Amino acid sequence: MSECIATIQHSESATGKRCNVSDHITEQARMRPDATAIIEQATGQRITFGELERTINALAAGLTQYGISNGTRAVLAVRPGIEFVALVFALFRAAAVPIVVDPGMGRKNMLACIGEAKPEALIGISAAHALSQVFRKPFASVTKRVTVGRRWFWGGKTYSQLASIDASSFKAPQTRANDLAAILFTSGATGVPKGVEYEHGMFDGQVLAIRDYFGIQPGEIDVPCFALFALFTVGMGCTIVLPDMDFSKPGKCDPAKIVAAIEQHKASLTFGSPAVWARVAPWLQAQRRKFPESLRRILIAGASVPLKTHEALAELLPNGRVFTPYGATESLPVACIDGRTLLEKFATRMKSGEGTCVGKPLPGVDVQIVPVKAQHAAPLPVGEIGEIIVRSPTTTRRYFNRPEQTTASKIAATSESGRRTPDFFHRMGDVGYFDAEGNLWFCGRANHVVHTPSGPLYPDQVEGVFNAMPHVLRSALIGYPVGAAEQTPAVVVDIAPVTGVPVTKVWAEVTAREKAVLELAARSPVTRGIARIIFDDDFPLDVRHNAKIDRIELARRHALPVGGKGGSA
Repeated sequence: MSECIATIQHSESATGKRCNVSDHITEQARMRPDATAIIEQATGQRITFGELERTINALAAGLTQYGISNGTRAVLAVRPGIEFVALVFALFRAAAVPIVVDPGMGRKNMLACIGEAKPEALIGISAAHALSQVFRKPFASVTKRVTVGRRWFWGGKTYSQLASIDASSFKAPQTRANDLAAILFTSGATGVPKGVEYEHGMFDGQVLAIRDYFGIQPGEIDVPCFALFALFTVGMGCTIVLPDMDFSKPGKCDPAKIVAAIEQHKASLTFGSPAVWARVAPWLQAQRRKFPESLRRILIAGASVPLKTHEALAELLPNGRVFTPYGATESLPVACIDGRTLLEKFATRMKSGEGTCVGKPLPGVDVQIVPVKAQHAAPLPVGEIGEIIVRSPTTTRRYFNRPEQTTASKIAATSESGRRTPDFFHRMGDVGYFDAEGNLWFCGRANHVVHTPSGPLYPDQVEGVFNAMPHVLRSALIGYPVGAAEQTPAVVVDIAPVTGVPVTKVWAEVTAREKAVLELAARSPVTRGIARIIFDDDFPLDVRHNAKIDRIELARRHALPVGGKGGSA
């Protein structure tokens, strides 16, 4: 463990050691200056570690001269590419605080997040600056502007101007582990997006934790289908190949382009949401192709990964393994499991309704299961479902400008002698349990649990049973009335297309067997309370990963009037 990550677990005044994740690029440039750092698949542009380091240093010097430094909050609205990576690291080096919002969250939420963060600078493409001229209120605090691309009437500096600065005499501000490094907004999949405060030591700790757990080595080739993950692996010394895709819409990626990036550059690693691999796997199967032998790891995160996706990828990845890290914006990584182990040891249990196994906690991560909404409670016994709480060196301390949500999301922990983790736990907002072997099982989001007169029903348990049925692409447990203390459960089912068979015919066949399916469900203690099946092929999903199902919105869509009775929709 580096001195930087060790520092994070002490008070701000405990040490004066420098900690800045941009120093990883400096180190790679020193050791491997001519090695390629970034390749843009769409444009063919590339940059070496030596060139990237010089660009970061020039940008940091230019930002500092312009007054974007030492805690300046700067909205970053730049498309994933060389400029994006260079700017993020330059902001870190200048001790500024990038504010990262997901444009896919929708204009209303995005503008609300920006207004809440009260940015002092806007660094973005021309369209972002134009937007700020139309919707002025959220950007009222902005006094500094940097344009990536063509600058129009709004003034300020350009990326090219800052990147051409002579940085030979530049000395980066001193940053320490506990200093604020960035504000990353959650996707808002289960509520209003919140700004999560990240400290420099947390980013450094994540780089080290991910590198060490997965054994990632300098010189590897990574094809990241999630832009922020690219920042981790390039810091580890990997060459990142940014695929030709709209990173804000992973569920609409072109699988041929993803596979082309992996094949052309002989990638050993790739990362993406379940939505990406739900498109890539069927495409490869239809082409009767497999991933190249160079590919050793596929990392999937953002939502529970269907067993059918695991089964498909296991056949398509001859020399590698699929890994599914579990975590959240506020705390990651937390736990992990590989696909082969999942299929061999846990698939049957998942199909029978025990939930989704997410593996064992990573080294240094303390996970406990406590009663939901408990403040000071002892951990629940093995096998008992409760709220998942986490503490680790990379668990964030607070939300930006949200004291009430910060208080609600943290649980005080008794400090233990010699322990270097924080003295609080973060509520993951999820429910689950530990089995007798120490594996963590995810049962769903706490606010998606359906509370029936006979007891709670948990989404990942119920859906595990339905997802194992033939022709079921995905399913979602919902309850109505929405928000009621007692609810009637239903399951929304999306039917997978069958080659040569119209979807309407498949639906008709399933509808004809609906009674038998419900009778089968009644035999399981997990699903016996389900009396209503609904067909829908347009599930509302989160904007970041296009994989988390918004079950509350789905319940509103299919809500029955008061006194309404079940039946197939």
